[in-house]
Amino acid sequence: MGLGTRGSRLGSAEVIQVHLVLGFFVRLIFIVYGEHHDRTNTIKYTDVDYHVFTDASREIAAGGSPFDRHTYRYTPFLAWMLLPNIYVNFIFGKLFFSILDCISSRLMYELLILDGQSKLTALKCSFMWLYNPLVIGVSTRGSAEAVMAVLVLLTLYMMKLRFNLLAGFFFGMSVHFKLYPIIYSLPLYLSLTSDSYCCSWRQFLPNYPKIRLALGALISFFGLTGLGLALYGEQYIEEAFLYHLSRTDTRHNFSIYFYLLYIGADFHIPGLNIATFGPQMILLLALGYKFSNHVDVPFAMFTQTVVFVTFNKVITSQYFLWYLLLLPIIVPRLMVTWQKAVLLTVLWVAAQGSWLLPAYLLEFHAINAFVPIWLEGIAFFCCNVGVLMALISSYLTVPSYHRHNSRKNR
Repeated sequence: MGLGTRGSRLGSAEVIQVHLVLGFFVRLIFIVYGEHHDRTNTIKYTDVDYHVFTDASREIAAGGSPFDRHTYRYTPFLAWMLLPNIYVNFIFGKLFFSILDCISSRLMYELLILDGQSKLTALKCSFMWLYNPLVIGVSTRGSAEAVMAVLVLLTLYMMKLRFNLLAGFFFGMSVHFKLYPIIYSLPLYLSLTSDSYCCSWRQFLPNYPKIRLALGALISFFGLTGLGLALYGEQYIEEAFLYHLSRTDTRHNFSIYFYLLYIGADFHIPGLNIATFGPQMILLLALGYKFSNHVDVPFAMFTQTVVFVTFNKVITSQYFLWYLLLLPIIVPRLMVTWQKAVLLTVLWVAAQGSWLLPAYLLEFHAINAFVPIWLEGIAFFCCNVGVLMALISSYLTVPSYHRHNSRKNR
């Protein structure tokens, strides 16, 4: 559907609605195909985690705890949300996640409009999420990343509207749902600094907007966490929080550290956690502070997420959605030619593809490919760092963005 001809007869609100329906329909096709694929193939389309979620919901329906299902290590309220998987139909969760994908795309559109972008630019950028094959695949296979996407975008949307208490509320919910958004605390907090205190130590002092943001976050995080503790006791804290803090996954994954953890699984290596976590933390704080201006917060969150994922000890394909979620919002501020954009995209996709081959040989044919996987992991790490550096150098901060727009308008 061309935006030029069709968009001239429909308002932008109607155009985005039409595409949201189309985006959901595309996902519905994949869901139906996935059900057929699962019945006729040994290698399943549906994500293993989706069965874990459903089994946890089944435990709740039987009057038990979702944590009675081995390997369920998420908020108990996800299992509650997916109870229709038991009472209505197994595919309910996939439909639910697909709807959330469409809501995320609409939120991106609204955020870009609030940022002063044209309606056409906002539409095109929102399509980067709505029609992204990776996003479609993850949601229709039953991964719950779409829930996180909506919560993170609602946080940014409420910040744009200056509803700081609500922004904090959704932020606290996102941290409760998955711990990683806690890395956004610094840029979100500093973005509410008065312009007169910018670039001085006083930007760290609390003010009324910052207090409202923190209060909303504390209420929602501790409210939901306290309710989970009251319902399921210490088992909930152990499985949903402490497990992730101490997790050391020695199975093959995209992380540059996986082989080190694999060969060192039977040995205690002093200082290993500090060695892996240290560079990650330093970069997270540096990027959060560097781009803490209220206009640059989405870019701060994007760069922080890329660093968090790239330097993490465990990386799976779902993790890529954490920063791809923020990419459409920052694209209008990137001074990148289409040739460079294509090159960076091809490099990123190729680095993943080259990793998948030895991983497939190990996973499905039991061929000893640990060293090739490790080498591909190093290549993937270098690719991510290189792409991030290219995007940072191409990003227009607030002063340069205004200068660029003034030159365009002459």
